[in-house]
Amino acid sequence: MSHQSDVYWLSVAFEQSLIPYSVKRNPRVGAVIVDKSGLVVAKGFHDGYGSAHAEQVALDVAKSKAKGATLYVSLAPCNHVGKTPSCCVEIINKGIKRVVYSQNDPNPISVGNIEFLKANGIEVSNIKTPKQFENVNNRWFKSFEYVRPFVTVKIAMTIDGKIGATKDRTMKLSGKESQLEVHQIRNGCDAIVTGTGTVLVDNPKLNVRYPSKVKATRQPLRCVVGDRQIKAEALINDNSAQTIFLPRMNPRLVLEQLTNLEVRTVLVEAGPSLVTQFLKQDLVDELIIYMAPTAIGQGQAIIEEALHPISVREIKISSVGLAGRDLRFKVSLR
Repeated sequence: MSHQSDVYWLSVAFEQSLIPYSVKRNPRVGAVIVDKSGLVVAKGFHDGYGSAHAEQVALDVAKSKAKGATLYVSLAPCNHVGKTPSCCVEIINKGIKRVVYSQNDPNPISVGNIEFLKANGIEVSNIKTPKQFENVNNRWFKSFEYVRPFVTVKIAMTIDGKIGATKDRTMKLSGKESQLEVHQIRNGCDAIVTGTGTVLVDNPKLNVRYPSKVKATRQPLRCVVGDRQIKAEALINDNSAQTIFLPRMNPRLVLEQLTNLEVRTVLVEAGPSLVTQFLKQDLVDELIIYMAPTAIGQGQAIIEEALHPISVREIKISSVGLAGRDLRFKVSLR
């Protein structure tokens, strides 16, 4: 049986899930424990890959106050043992009387968790997700639906559709505000994919540096695709983040390799050739395009090359805005 206050406390749990900027290779989860008198005795959130789950954090804070209380959690508690203990076992051992959750985890290892709680005398309620939080774990859910990571492609171009003057010379097109946003986008992804051509021309670090430097253990994995030799002194080879090199292979195989590494979200920052391959094979779920208020006339065109595969498809512009002087719009391809 659900109570009128369930939606409110579940919203508080979802708000907790949004506290960490990025959780890397895991879903966002928040938890709140409320005692019999309706008072909050603990809150918690999952802070990232390998760290304690939200339920465990809240239970540790609540201690003996958890007995007879209700646990509100945005995602159904896990019942498997991995890098952390089973949340379901912890819930039972701490004496929680009732669990209210909103979303079921699509990860197959979560099957049977609710049945396990009920079999051990826990009252369980599943209620509809508050509308404003419906998409909190959208990319996580989609990655299991597609049986591959959710793929975002980032493109920076001029107002006349160029990404550079030539194939062999780099140009900085985006303004400072756009560059800061891109670092935030990177920080929200498990891996960044680029090509050897981009590495040779741009010599990028492809890590997260702004607004504050992220530790190497929390950096997205850097994945370089292609056969061309990369010099040892290239910035992609620094120790700021883990880097893997894959030979020139089908993008679907690239994603398969990344799935094996538990990658669930991918950001592609590459030239037209690799982006076109991903688009042709219908492996792009979202485009984030930054358009600088400048035109260069002759140059390398992104419209004619990379975006041609979707020219006949119906697409949805999900948002439009400004990042400093640049126009930014997101395009959903699903």
